Amino acid sequence: MTIRRRLAIAAAVTVAVAVAAASLASYLAVRARLLGEVDDSLRRQVERVMHDGPRALPGPGIFRRGDRFGGPQMYSQVITPRTGITDGSGDARGGARDRGRRGERLDTVTLPVTERDREVAAGTAPSYFWDAEVRDVPLRGITTPVAAGVAIEFARPVDEVQSVLQGLGVILLVVTGAGIAVGAGLGWALTGRALRPVTDFTGETEALAGAGDLSRRLPVTGDDEVGRLARVFNGTLDQLEASAEAQRRLVADASHELRTPLASLRANIEVLQQPGTLPPEEHAALLRDVVEQTDELSALVTDIVRAGETTVREDEAQDVRLDEIVTAAIARIRRLHPGVTVLEDLSPTVIDGVPERLNRLVANLLDNAVKWNDPGQPIEVTLGDGVLSVRDHGPGFSDDDLPHVFDRFYRSAEARGKPGSGLGLSIVHQVAEMHGATATAQNAPGGGALMTVDFHLT
Repeated sequence: MTIRRRLAIAAAVTVAVAVAAASLASYLAVRARLLGEVDDSLRRQVERVMHDGPRALPGPGIFRRGDRFGGPQMYSQVITPRTGITDGSGDARGGARDRGRRGERLDTVTLPVTERDREVAAGTAPSYFWDAEVRDVPLRGITTPVAAGVAIEFARPVDEVQSVLQGLGVILLVVTGAGIAVGAGLGWALTGRALRPVTDFTGETEALAGAGDLSRRLPVTGDDEVGRLARVFNGTLDQLEASAEAQRRLVADASHELRTPLASLRANIEVLQQPGTLPPEEHAALLRDVVEQTDELSALVTDIVRAGETTVREDEAQDVRLDEIVTAAIARIRRLHPGVTVLEDLSPTVIDGVPERLNRLVANLLDNAVKWNDPGQPIEVTLGDGVLSVRDHGPGFSDDDLPHVFDRFYRSAEARGKPGSGLGLSIVHQVAEMHGATATAQNAPGGGALMTVDFHLT
């Protein structure tokens, strides 16, 4: 079911509930008013009897005519607690009689007498209103005590009241039905108008998705919900386009970087496949070269995979002693490069992060320093106040290369003759950002490169 149809149905239901409630309230109010008028007329009859005494008791009989001014017809009946119906003089009768204008006798008619009516006559129950039906005529009546051991019933036909209420009920039903129909129609029309921007937005997004062009954007026409949604959607497209571009660049750069080591590795393997073509010394050297190239290729693939990591999951983060990670990385450098001198000044530092990625960050900084450091010169490593610094005494950065130090796969002209993939410092920058740190590169005073990672602990 479409949103428009759901909203139209909701509007129709809302109007139906409102109109039905108003109609019911109107019906009950009119009914209460009409029956209240009937009850008031019955009370006036009782007050008249109480004021005038027994002589005001009406004679028993069937429906009496109203007064000469067109007043309502009344029916009266005197009852006693023991015998029930009486004619007003105390003689018990089986029914109440009335005579017409010329004295002709009419049929005997009685009002229903209940145990509660007898209790009212006996004085053990208060007066009350009641409803009954005599000769298919609906009546509204009252039973009230008028003397010791005597009560009187006054009744008045309410068929005209019921007729009015029935007519009103039909009118209200028609009004309710018309209100529901109008509400549904207006709901359908108004929701169509209100949802037109959403419909246009849906059509534009479908066209955009079908075109497959991530450079297209949705028009933003206002500050309403649809406008904000269009801005959010355009922002998502910006991120998607940037991600797709980064993916294309990664694939292109990775294929470029992998082509050379794979070609060299294949050439060496083809030579090794020809037995007896090389002296044993050259054969052993070529095997070592193949192993080294395989290691470099594995490191390159690892760097490419890690270059795609952009976030730290909450379940990965923990308190990490950064100074211990740096100490372990320095020990590794000393094992792999016995001739390299590393001067360290480390303060105990605890940060919230992922140990494996921080190990990669520190290792890449030290590997980069070892690669560029001049022989015989020390590498200086300091850690304090959440700032890690690694300085070498090499040539430093050229003005052209400095803005691209952290670019993925970027390698300066001097670096192309050295091992590496151009991903090391890019991973340093990425891991730093993942941990809320800032990585910077600059030329140190007196020569050499100075790499800094500030974890902003202060």
